[in-house]
Amino acid sequence: MPTTVKDLPFRLLLEHRDTISAMALGGLRSVLPFKPKQTAPTPVHRTVNPPSTELLQVYRDWCQAAIRQGIPPHFVCAKISMPVVAELTAQSPYPLLSVLNQGVRLQLHQPLPEGEPIELRGELVDASDDGFRARIHSRVQVGTPSAPNAITIDSIAAVMLKKRPGGEADKKRAEPDYVTIDHWQAQWNEGQTFFWLTGDFNPIHTVPALAKRTRFKGCIMHGYGAFAQVYEALQRSGARFQDIEARFVRPLPLPSGPLLIQRAQTPDEDGQIAFRLLDETGTLYQAGRYLPAAEARP
Repeated sequence: MPTTVKDLPFRLLLEHRDTISAMALGGLRSVLPFKPKQTAPTPVHRTVNPPSTELLQVYRDWCQAAIRQGIPPHFVCAKISMPVVAELTAQSPYPLLSVLNQGVRLQLHQPLPEGEPIELRGELVDASDDGFRARIHSRVQVGTPSAPNAITIDSIAAVMLKKRPGGEADKKRAEPDYVTIDHWQAQWNEGQTFFWLTGDFNPIHTVPALAKRTRFKGCIMHGYGAFAQVYEALQRSGARFQDIEARFVRPLPLPSGPLLIQRAQTPDEDGQIAFRLLDETGTLYQAGRYLPAAEARP
């Protein structure tokens, strides 16, 4: 039985106070008519309490986690590092509430243990635009006292400033042979469930009445939420990796139709294995590559 928002206790929301307040403050700053003069980005350093055993358990149940020890790396980028990323993004000149996640890279140096204070060190690597789309690149180093260099997270986000003439067609590229390893289907309230699990309350994911007024004409799934499902499907299929990156190709409407999670049958010339999330018509939502654990990049 899939985990849905109605199954989750209200007390879990109390664990997301940092995320909710950071996103709310960043969103408020981004829409104020007066904006402070831009200065050089300031690194962010935070030490936060670890998530509760209960929250980790229900999150693992939701994504059908293959490994039940340690904190799932995708939970780290979707929940634990999100306040730092929101604070870094708010240092850019772009409106935070218009930001859409475009992709993520996880370098997994050590397992992140449960029950220890978590140290986060973040920096804004890039915030620039071409007049049509802004690109915001944040990097967060994550560790604990016993695993000080556990995870490096590179988060890529975008803000659509204005429509690009002629639109943006998908780039055609040679595709490997894929095999379907799992299926997933996002429910109409999947965004609300993911908010309950991570604290990411962006209305484009959680409030249908507001989402209908956007260019998406309805709610879309959190990119990190869909990535968590893909990540765990890969792990359940036997994949193990220390370096994985995904592009969020297009927003996934809620509810979704049946979705396929696929993996390339052979590595590419760099030894990386491609994966993707698409629907039965071939519409692509996420795509990426990973290196098997023994071949992780430096």
